[in-house]
Amino acid sequence: MAPPQGDELLVTFAEQAKDAIPMPTAAAMRAVWEPAIKAIRKVLRGDVGPRAALAEAERRFADVRRPLPEPAARAPALLVLGALLLGGAVLLVRQARDAAFRRRVRRSLPAYRYVLHAAVAVGVLVFLPLLAGAAISLYAGQPGQMYYVGAANFAAILTARGGPLLASGSFYVVLLVTLAWTLLNVALHLGIGMALGVLLSRPRLALRGIYRVLLIVPWAVPSYVTALAWKGMFHRQFGAVTGLIGFANELCGTELRPIAWFSRFATAFAANLATNVWLGFSFMMVVTMAALTAVPKEVLEAAEVDGTSRWQRFFRVTLPIIRPSMVPAALLGAVWTFNMFNVVFLVSGGEPDGQTDILVSEAYRWAFTRQAQYGYAAAYAVLIFVLLFAATRLPDAVRDAVRRRRARVFVPAAAEPSRGVT
Repeated sequence: MAPPQGDELLVTFAEQAKDAIPMPTAAAMRAVWEPAIKAIRKVLRGDVGPRAALAEAERRFADVRRPLPEPAARAPALLVLGALLLGGAVLLVRQARDAAFRRRVRRSLPAYRYVLHAAVAVGVLVFLPLLAGAAISLYAGQPGQMYYVGAANFAAILTARGGPLLASGSFYVVLLVTLAWTLLNVALHLGIGMALGVLLSRPRLALRGIYRVLLIVPWAVPSYVTALAWKGMFHRQFGAVTGLIGFANELCGTELRPIAWFSRFATAFAANLATNVWLGFSFMMVVTMAALTAVPKEVLEAAEVDGTSRWQRFFRVTLPIIRPSMVPAALLGAVWTFNMFNVVFLVSGGEPDGQTDILVSEAYRWAFTRQAQYGYAAAYAVLIFVLLFAATRLPDAVRDAVRRRRARVFVPAAAEPSRGVT
């Protein structure tokens, strides 16, 4: 059917269709779009030429479509699992033989009845998904065709899939970005939150109740709503930041140009950081205000009588008292920030060229935009869990090591008998 001759757009499409190549309908086309979009954006930004962008897109396509690992024998994994179960059974038997342990269990049975429903809920909603994810990480293949490959997914991740360890998109580069993202966010959350918490805890501050409500709003709004709002503000053409730049140009006679926030790593990372700081400082502010209520006024008054300044009272009296409350909050904020998928995915989308992706968004891409490699994505999730578990246990391990060292140093000296003069 010939297009209407009066419609120039349809006529142009019909002419182009004569020279077009039909797009294949193979399943491999699902892996084309992500590298193709990245290549197009790099060319439009002027980062590289068309040929270089096409070559990089072909490399990424080939990497996603690389052959899956060979099936592995399950005997080693079953032996390890059997050894762990046997070790656990031995420990349980030893505990059961201890009369004191049995008495403690019988004495605690009424308490166990109160927490039984919570333990079941946590087991079903938390531990079972964790175990299922750990099991899936040992498999490869498409959904419905998955087979056991052992630790091959972990080996591929930790060896950067056979490429340079610090190549763009490798596990180690994404880990460095994730660590920088977490450290900067937690530092700003703590700094801004503690400063506002101390300020709003002053009893003489007028309208502090209104300020508290207004400053809690960023924490109360769902994170995806805030992320989309901030992404709109960072729009190069229509965003609020561009409007402020235009207003400043008119007011001061300057010639500042609008910023393409997502065309460079530094500006895209800064946009993500600003959004997440806005989301997280309220939590630290609330924790700080709650912790400050535990600071005795008598101690502060005594320090003031001793002639200390306001800064000295804060760093030497207030901060040590509220530290036990702030450290768990900082650890919790670090875990949340480490896995803050919404902000990274919705604000920058990993741009430019996936450089602002963090580990959790990289795992998402392997699961849903790169041939549905759920086993590979689950291996990423297991590594994230291991990293967070080690990071949260490290302070306790260091503290216990310091205590043991001090005990070895001071106890023998205290126990040494006094020597008389002969």
